[in-house]
Amino acid sequence: MSPKPRGRRFAGLFHSTGAALTLLVVAAAQADCRLELELIGSDLKGVRLTEQQKLQLAPLIDDAQKRCRLGREEAAQHYVAKARALAGIERKDDDLDSPARGR
Repeated sequence: MSPKPRGRRFAGLFHSTGAALTLLVVAAAQADCRLELELIGSDLKGVRLTEQQKLQLAPLIDDAQKRCRLGREEAAQHYVAKARALAGIERKDDDLDSPARGR
């Protein structure tokens, strides 16, 4: 049996490294989504909503959670923003989003 050519041996390494990086990016996106969902959950505490607002808000939060699980952060953020607007909650500018922190 002849030894494997060197290029093929490293091609498998690059493939697995690329897959690992993809998983890390998806995990980071899901972490951001989950944080946003937690934040809107805490922001909604104490907010008085009409029954109509509650009925409109629930599917938006559900859609955001679904997209977050799928790794579609931008779409999830869109639904969170719609939910915030519906509930009349303004996004708070905190340390994580400030330009000084590099975001």
